[in-house]
Amino acid sequence: MVERHMKDLSSKQKTLLSKKAAIFDYGGVMSFSPLWRVQLLADAMEVPKEIFAKIIFGGSHSDPDNPWHEAECGRQRLDKSFAEQMQQRLTPYGATFDLDFFLPWVAEAKNDPDPAMIEIVKELRTAGHRLALLTNAVQEFRPVIEKTVPIHELFDVIVDSSEVGMRKPDKEIYDLTSQMLGVESGQCLMIDDLVANVEGAEKAGMQGLLFTSSDETAANIRKLFNLKSGREK
Repeated sequence: MVERHMKDLSSKQKTLLSKKAAIFDYGGVMSFSPLWRVQLLADAMEVPKEIFAKIIFGGSHSDPDNPWHEAECGRQRLDKSFAEQMQQRLTPYGATFDLDFFLPWVAEAKNDPDPAMIEIVKELRTAGHRLALLTNAVQEFRPVIEKTVPIHELFDVIVDSSEVGMRKPDKEIYDLTSQMLGVESGQCLMIDDLVANVEGAEKAGMQGLLFTSSDETAANIRKLFNLKSGREK
């Protein structure tokens, strides 16, 4: 699957030179992947990690019956109602949902920025390209994002799912992002660490780039925008 999104970059030179905007995901792209922290939740609530992630966070595609997805769309706060719905999902597994543990796990999370991604965003900005951050996030997580990455300095547009009422990989959120950038979808590159979100961008008419490693992804972005590496400057 990775290969499908990475192959034949050099053969697309005409397409590459037409790119005007880059859209970056937050978790797993602008910051190092926080998914390892799911293990902390699973251990605290005594549910195997794989089962816990599926029950609590659901699949990639939007599910209005999943309270986490509704929270990512800004229609559900991480409150007593959220806890009651999550408890219903965990009860068949004999587990207890602990909101007192879950809420600080979200709102007080410690993320680390990815220096290579911050640098490539700066290079794109210097070269005059339009830039957006497109993230699925709950309202309670936004302060963590702003504390980790200087998003207002780096990006022209910030699209937070909890503020716009839609989430990746739904087509509408990619359409909204390109409209806010003032750039046609076909001239946008979406960088994300989840295959479903990359495919969602491609279905919306964008080019998608699946994040692999920091260095490899940065190198491919430079190719796609015809940027010189730091060593060549």
